[in-house]
Amino acid sequence: MLHKLSRLHGAHVHAKDGGIGHIDNFLVDEKTLGIRYLVIDTSNWIGGKEVAVSPSVIHKIDWEERDVWVDATRAAIKDSPVLESLDIPITEQGPPFTIL
Repeated sequence: MLHKLSRLHGAHVHAKDGGIGHIDNFLVDEKTLGIRYLVIDTSNWIGGKEVAVSPSVIHKIDWEERDVWVDATRAAIKDSPVLESLDIPITEQGPPFTIL
């Protein structure tokens, strides 16, 4: 099944221990056109911070309700790299970090 990424813009993100924010954007690898990171706006929970999170942590997506569940805690997401200071090395191995 195919879905438009625009449907996930603004979707609520739920960590293992509760809500953490919403999806604000995506970072796409220009070579492979694969999604490298979700940009999560955590302003509702930790004060206006945009963090980059690997899409590998997505556990479930409810496309109708626009909810995304991730296999990470709020603390792990809070400690993810801040988008403004993120230096993303482009590697063939995939993202340079993954939240576990």
